[in-house]
Amino acid sequence: MDYKDVLKDLKNGQLNNLYLFYGREYYLIENTINVIKEKTINKGFEDLNYQFIDGKETDVDTIIHACETLPFMGEKRMVLVKDLECFFGKRKNISEGEEERLIKYFTDLSDTTQLFFIATQEIDKRKKIIKAIKKHGEMVSFDKLKERDLHKWVQKIFKKYNKEIKEKEIAFLLELIGYLDRNSNKNLKDLDNEINKLCSFLGDRNLVTSKDIELLAPKSMENNIFSLVEFIGSKNTDKALSFFNDMLMEGESEIKILYMITRQFRYLFQIKLMEKQGYTAMAIGPKLGLRAFVTKKYLSQARNFEAEVLRKALEVCLYTDESIKKGKIDQRLGIELLITQFGK
Repeated sequence: MDYKDVLKDLKNGQLNNLYLFYGREYYLIENTINVIKEKTINKGFEDLNYQFIDGKETDVDTIIHACETLPFMGEKRMVLVKDLECFFGKRKNISEGEEERLIKYFTDLSDTTQLFFIATQEIDKRKKIIKAIKKHGEMVSFDKLKERDLHKWVQKIFKKYNKEIKEKEIAFLLELIGYLDRNSNKNLKDLDNEINKLCSFLGDRNLVTSKDIELLAPKSMENNIFSLVEFIGSKNTDKALSFFNDMLMEGESEIKILYMITRQFRYLFQIKLMEKQGYTAMAIGPKLGLRAFVTKKYLSQARNFEAEVLRKALEVCLYTDESIKKGKIDQRLGIELLITQFGK
């Protein structure tokens, strides 16, 4: 189940009275809770019919008491428990016996109470209480949005600020920020902040352009590495070294940069070989776990290199990594020598 199913049930008046919301997108969890609250709880009686409980500081008696309290001048009461420790690893404030009592209470949960557990950390699905919630209620995963849903979400946020953005510009914005990158830590809150910044910059202008995005949007690590390898491929050593130093100034570590360069060359080598075998961009992408527009970018960049050069680049990257780890060479110097070698 995902958040769209919850909102659909809300619209149809079919909400369950027990939920566990979990996943990386806490921003989306907050928004979903707020929508439910607006539809369920009369604003004039929010203090009486909505209760937030910090799961790290509570006990089972407090949770049960909150759920047993009847709503005042309304049909429903919402109880929100955030980060109950028995969802994760070590427990501090709730014993195993209390956990069993809470699990038993799920079968007696009042029809006038909607109990929402929120987990902002990775949950342990083997836990008894997690299995009990799945049995008696609903578990809702708030993972990163898929590309199609993300485009709709971005358009909606820009519309909220009375701005317009086209599909091409949305794709460009997401590419620069790197939300969809495989190893990206970016979330919807980060994206919302960037959209807010863009909208403030636009002032009275309504339409968002690529130039606006390029000027203000931060570049992801993946995009920076793409640019760095682009300079290496064009044998622009001075620019490549300057770009590498800028990345260090921005706080990126040498080891992470080397890892990303190695990964980039590996992708390019694989794509080069697959293209020679007659594979199209559409066929290459799924095999390497890359999105279509990323594959097209890599295909374009791969044409700057011969297959043998890419193979050699991978060997040099692995040798540099081994030399750094064995203490034979300084991290920064090792990467600078790697960059310089391909500028000859």
